[in-house]
Amino acid sequence: MEFAEFERQGWARRSGSYDSGFGAMTAGLHARLLDAAGVGPGTRLVEVGCGTGRLAGLALARGARVVATDAVPEMVKEASAALPGAEVTEASLPGLPFPDGAFEAAVGAFVINHVPDPPAAAADLRRVLAPGGRVALSCWDALRRNRAQGVFFDAVAQAGVDRPEGLPSSSPFAAHASPDGLAALLAAAGFTDVRVERVGWTHRVDPEQWWHDVLGGTVLTSALIEGRPPAEVERIRAAYLRLAAAHPDGFPVAALLATGTRP
Repeated sequence: MEFAEFERQGWARRSGSYDSGFGAMTAGLHARLLDAAGVGPGTRLVEVGCGTGRLAGLALARGARVVATDAVPEMVKEASAALPGAEVTEASLPGLPFPDGAFEAAVGAFVINHVPDPPAAAADLRRVLAPGGRVALSCWDALRRNRAQGVFFDAVAQAGVDRPEGLPSSSPFAAHASPDGLAALLAAAGFTDVRVERVGWTHRVDPEQWWHDVLGGTVLTSALIEGRPPAEVERIRAAYLRLAAAHPDGFPVAALLATGTRP
């Protein structure tokens, strides 16, 4: 399946189950994203990949003027219900339906790693920012650091099962999934004062609950597990629980936070 359609279908199926589990975990970075973009009272802000609207809600609470976008109609519906004070629009990245220089800040929480054309997406974000505007984007760090997700990939490997047929072989973002790669992506799009930092936090959740949260709140990770024969799923789950036991105080979460300025 073509990558963009794989993502769109996957997130549409999870629009009702994402927020309370995996979405709550990603919110650990939302305040830092808004700080990095300089979002405060009156800031004209566009959020890309808004999902169910958690980050946009936080921006509204700061007094920002928010336009929240998502490429998945089901997510737009969820966000619209949660954000009566924001404009919520169905829009893909790249291809934002806004004029040049329309915003003072742009943020995207774990969305640049899901787009079909990261260089075009970064260029589109630069286009909709006014001179001096700030962009702040996050993506996941390497799985060896980001154990909240890494334990699932390791469990699949330990279970000795084959990769499901029909999954995209890799993400278009894979070439940019490092501090240097992400910095180069923004610089190539024309951003200046580009900075990428590693950030982390601990997600405290019962491992049994996290199993359900990840299956109900991710696309690629869950696709590695769902739809298999029950015996294979149980082998993966048993391996996951063994790996999760190494984190009794919670799963380490690791991400990259990138910022840049529109000259």
